[in-house]
Amino acid sequence: MIVCIGNALVDTLQQIDDNIIEKLNLNKARMTLVDKDRSNFLLENMPNPTYAAGGSAANTAYWISALGGQAGFIGKVSNDDLGKQFKSSLSDHGLEDLTVYEKGDDQTGLCAIFITPDGERTMNTYLGAGAQLSMSDLNEQAINKCNILYMEGYLWDRLPSKEAFMYASNINKLSGGKNALSLSDVFCVEAHRDSFLDLIKDNIDIVFCNEDELNTLTKQNSVEESIKFVNKYFPNLDQLICTLGPKGVLVIKDQTEYFYEATEAEVVDKTGAGDYFAAGYLYGIENDLSIEDTALIANKSAAHVISEIGVRPEKPFSL
Repeated sequence: MIVCIGNALVDTLQQIDDNIIEKLNLNKARMTLVDKDRSNFLLENMPNPTYAAGGSAANTAYWISALGGQAGFIGKVSNDDLGKQFKSSLSDHGLEDLTVYEKGDDQTGLCAIFITPDGERTMNTYLGAGAQLSMSDLNEQAINKCNILYMEGYLWDRLPSKEAFMYASNINKLSGGKNALSLSDVFCVEAHRDSFLDLIKDNIDIVFCNEDELNTLTKQNSVEESIKFVNKYFPNLDQLICTLGPKGVLVIKDQTEYFYEATEAEVVDKTGAGDYFAAGYLYGIENDLSIEDTALIANKSAAHVISEIGVRPEKPFSL
């Protein structure tokens, strides 16, 4: 089984014109953390939003299950309507629900996502109850049983969550599992570069990133230079998977580079592209597929989700 840990969020998605980006003072194509008031303001400026259970690692867990794999999700929600909706969505889609309720009066996290005509998604995240995840919320039995523990960098922001990551990754290592980390966003890497470096060096087997996140982590000016840094600085890393947007993906394993072209797709909404890519890749690892076949499933998964609005595609998926 693959266990994913991350922010439990309900996504609200709205298609907009580019001029709204400036009007609402949005940071286009990036993820920005916002407070409750800002989140409510943005929701008020969504005339016809679509709601869906989301959050990066939850999206990944969902798609692993949809591909036929076994997946569970650890996160934190409030005991409110949104939280109950989130938990129901996990069980409805065949996931093992390892979420817990937050005891305070915070609301379940929300992510206001604005989608421009170029398919770029601009995310504004109020973490809510999800930010309160701590060591005591972890399902140690599930972590002990899993083959891969997947953690999203978005949650590496508060000390209790950071401690939860370290604790979970140690449990998984001791039980013989592999630890995977998504760098999530450039802002995450900028904010936590030193601790990310230490975490990867000591506890991580598989890293997912895009080229901007990788270059920010290594403080290099090109992917080529970053790969040299990775090979030198992380000698025990099993795989680094760096997505290159429409160009494809670069995989580094045993200091050998493998490149695979992206799957062609009509880009409607890029929300969830990295999450679905990671799901496809983790599914391939879990099933002992070749790197080529694993990358193919990952690329097709990313192409699938970006061809529709939202992170729960309705079109059939086939390899």
